[in-house]
Amino acid sequence: MRERIAAGAACGLVRIMGQYESEQWRAIDITVHSDKEYKNPFADVDVFGVFAGPDGRTIRQLAFWDGDGNWVLRFAPTAVGAWKYSIESTDPENGDFSGEGTVECVPYAGELAMYRHGFLKVSEDKTYLEHADRTPFFWLGDTHWTFVTEERFDASSCPKYESEFKACVDKRVAQKFTVYQSNFRDGKVSGYFGKNLDMMHENEDGTFTPNLALFQTNVDPKMKYLADSGLYHAVGYAWGYDMETNGVDRYKAFAKYTAARYGAYPVCWTLAGELPGYSGDLEKNVKLWGEVAEECDRWNVYGNLQSVHLACDRPFPKIYENEPWFDFAMSQAGHGDFDLSQTMYEEFREMYAGHPIVESEGLYEMANSGELSSRPITPAMMRRLAYLIMQSGGCGYTYGVLGVWEWQKEAGVGGIGWGDMAWYDGLLLPGADQLTIFRDFYEEMDWSTLKPLSEDKAETKSFFMSNVSNRAKIFFTGNADMTTVVGYMTETSMREFVLRGLTAEKYEAFFMDPETGERTFVEGGVSPEGGEFHYKPEQFFGTKKDQLVVLRAK
Repeated sequence: MRERIAAGAACGLVRIMGQYESEQWRAIDITVHSDKEYKNPFADVDVFGVFAGPDGRTIRQLAFWDGDGNWVLRFAPTAVGAWKYSIESTDPENGDFSGEGTVECVPYAGELAMYRHGFLKVSEDKTYLEHADRTPFFWLGDTHWTFVTEERFDASSCPKYESEFKACVDKRVAQKFTVYQSNFRDGKVSGYFGKNLDMMHENEDGTFTPNLALFQTNVDPKMKYLADSGLYHAVGYAWGYDMETNGVDRYKAFAKYTAARYGAYPVCWTLAGELPGYSGDLEKNVKLWGEVAEECDRWNVYGNLQSVHLACDRPFPKIYENEPWFDFAMSQAGHGDFDLSQTMYEEFREMYAGHPIVESEGLYEMANSGELSSRPITPAMMRRLAYLIMQSGGCGYTYGVLGVWEWQKEAGVGGIGWGDMAWYDGLLLPGADQLTIFRDFYEEMDWSTLKPLSEDKAETKSFFMSNVSNRAKIFFTGNADMTTVVGYMTETSMREFVLRGLTAEKYEAFFMDPETGERTFVEGGVSPEGGEFHYKPEQFFGTKKDQLVVLRAK
């Protein structure tokens, strides 16, 4: 057996007689070479590295075929110490697929949270996502559905940037985003939205072979750059309707290959977009994509989280919630005049009880709303949805912006008719900066401890209405002992409210503008009477501005 460090490994390494060094959670590449010729190396043989860790964990990592007789083991050690590995395969007569070595894992020395705290899992109370060391993970995503098909890694249509792809990633990292949401868009084109690329070649015998040139030159540098930037990559294989055109065998093969090639990166598999879809045999579509998810789970040795990007039906689709591979739920609120209310999310939370929820698509900034009004979506509209999901028990929000989510190379070039703006102009729109404020605010409030408050603890009142409508309510969350309470007032909210069950004698209180982060403190704070605080402003008809109200025990 000949072992070589693959070019572009995530860490700089030196091979010493089968010995490697890596930082914890950081992927390294170990290349295994064989001169034996296979008709279809991808389909004819599976090569594995069996890694035994110092903590007793064993990871049986599938290698990915990378051409020229090379299979690559991409391995990310999950514990500090010595990992012993051995090579094995489904072709035991091939002596090239044998041997052993060690990987010495040292503590991660950088500042990226994904590697300081480890890959993601579901929290014990099933309401949010957390790192391996149980540090809560705040999901703040940016949407790039055409990251493979359109965004260029080594070129740019804007002279300000050398790389379109890097410009987007770097900007969102600086704005404290944590998730890059995308789709491989594999397969033959089967819908009006965007384009697809054949990432898997179909052979005459019905098997598939990875399009190595496309993976190596297009996808690999982008996946690695995301990993090295510390962004969690939530990625689907194709759009839901692509199943009918391309078939389940193709996507099973694709799921297996991408699990081997990219599973050692911080990645979340989101299956397919717009499931179950809006036409055709939806039940069959869900069944076949479920088989693909099961195939992913078979090779998902790091336990990377799995979910599905849902369609924007009302009520939300209820699929896969009882499947063992399904970890958290991704709602899609849509982009316009649907009733975007707390009731919507309350119903969704009931549908997916026992699963954390994130908002995965809604109100892309400056896109034309897609239903009745067809007005450009403002930052205020987007903000309302972001705060609404968090105040309704969710654990994150995914942003999207005109020019980027569907990629317009220049104004008037690209896109699908939801507006007209070049990607480099969309990248600089103000909504993303307001989401930096959004994340900073919730992390200061220890957001993972906040849960929606019932009507008996937080009541929105009106002097002229017996029942306050959902759009007029103030959405409140609080921690278990009611020492922190957060309320979000939309521009239509009534501003009179009563809080009950407060446990502290005195609270710091302030209002915050979510657009600017500016805070207005209540002089002297708040002293509840009998655990109750009643706020009654002079004007009952609300304002033209959304705002937050916070009470924190002194």
